Amino acid sequence: MNTNKITLTAIFSLLILLCGRYTPAQEADWSSVADAASIASDHGDSALAQKLYKQAVDLQIKALGADNPAVAISLNNLAVFYQDLNMYPQAEQSYQKALAILKKDDSQKFSAALTLNNLAALYHDENKNDKAAPLYKQAIALWSALGAEQNANKATAVNGLADIYHAANQDDDAAPLYLQALMMWEHQGKSESTDAADAMFNLAEIYHARSNNMGAAPLYAHALAIWKNGSQLESAQALTAMSTLGEIYRAEGKYAEAEPLLEQALKTTEQKLGADHIDVAASLNSLAMLYYAESKYEAAEPLYKQALAIRENYLGKDDPAVVQTKQFYAALLRQEGRKSEAQKMESEAAGSGVARL
Repeated sequence: MNTNKITLTAIFSLLILLCGRYTPAQEADWSSVADAASIASDHGDSALAQKLYKQAVDLQIKALGADNPAVAISLNNLAVFYQDLNMYPQAEQSYQKALAILKKDDSQKFSAALTLNNLAALYHDENKNDKAAPLYKQAIALWSALGAEQNANKATAVNGLADIYHAANQDDDAAPLYLQALMMWEHQGKSESTDAADAMFNLAEIYHARSNNMGAAPLYAHALAIWKNGSQLESAQALTAMSTLGEIYRAEGKYAEAEPLLEQALKTTEQKLGADHIDVAASLNSLAMLYYAESKYEAAEPLYKQALAIRENYLGKDDPAVVQTKQFYAALLRQEGRKSEAQKMESEAAGSGVARL
């Protein structure tokens, strides 16, 4: 997952000026080493980057003392580096050391909140949400105390906490938090970010599960627009949003809006997974249903055939999804006046059991 982490490099020099005594030569030493570590990391030389990050921390401790907030900043950034490499034990240790320093200085609420957020994100990456949730709450409380100017950062933690509740099916708790995060991002001019798109998608999923399609549809559409601008329409979330929004539009009779969404969902799913994948069958079935509603029977029939072949191959002839596809296909055949073919398909469906329509 590796999301919702924040490095503190941007305020590195400021905290040194405010929190510790040093010489320009000493700052140059650890700054140059930290810069070299960042460059090594960007070039994929993880071993060198790790060595240099540790060296920068050692130089700071020697110059400023082990409890200086500037050391905590470097520890936080070292932890982010570890986390990006999925080196979770090392990352957790560095975050914990950073927090131990920051909690000793009441003036470091901002840095403490950022590091709490990052450690919470680490635990969330590890599916340790029982540890992540209280840390997000602590970060939120600190940013609330610091004022509205911290709302962009606060939104990150609020969204992370919402993700935890959503994953646990506690959507009554998750939904208002997603709304809160989205409102804060909007006020900060960050409503078009990918983080905002993810929150929109998750909130749309909650609304859709509650049959609140009026609330879900604009969120799906906005998220898709953001992902399109970022060339991210091939993600699993984007595909789900396209399919679900297309189905919502179809149910509302908005066929012109539904068609490009369902066609794109099918095309992308086939490209990603292959034409015979079981997930492709669902996209084929959805698009066929739309074509049927539009009276495009010739376009719908081959889609039903392909969906049926895939589902029978994966699921067997008695699976409810197979029976459902046969029933829909039979309805199309009857509409075209092909009564004997329709009766045969209906008999096959009836002989297999009852579909969950």
